[in-house]
Amino acid sequence: MSNEIKDLFCLPQDERGKMPDPPLDLYQHLPFQIGRLTNLIRQVTSDVYVSQSGLSAREWRVLAMLGCKGAMMPAQVAEQCGMDRATITRAVARLEKLEYVFTGSDDTDRRRKVLYLTDKGVAICDEIRPAMDARGLELQEVLSKSELKYYYQIMDKLQKKAQKMLAEL
Repeated sequence: MSNEIKDLFCLPQDERGKMPDPPLDLYQHLPFQIGRLTNLIRQVTSDVYVSQSGLSAREWRVLAMLGCKGAMMPAQVAEQCGMDRATITRAVARLEKLEYVFTGSDDTDRRRKVLYLTDKGVAICDEIRPAMDARGLELQEVLSKSELKYYYQIMDKLQKKAQKMLAEL
């Protein structure tokens, strides 16, 4: 390897910089790897088809959840999407401004707010869905049926454990 190429891989050093002993190996850390994969998949899926619509990823996640499940309370959307309520509130505010969703009340408890898709919200879901489905299938193609089955089983176990850990906080 030439010195020029070696120099590309040499990082500047500063005696103030410290390293843990032993150094962290994030590539063997499951949460780091899942987060990294999640970001990469988001970049090649929702970032591609959602950005063309002018929506943010979090706004799309709210719309998609309502498109899949129907009317839901904001807290339910937050739980199902794995986002905090403040993020949902910001997303819903913008989606209401764009007239993709509206907030109504629950028939059984008028104090509870329920999110509904508008006709315009259904139309944007219908517009984005083919690209979403195609990208999902393209990623899924690298797994065999048994690998996909095991993937879902493993993800279910990890989600249950993480939920249990969260409840213990």
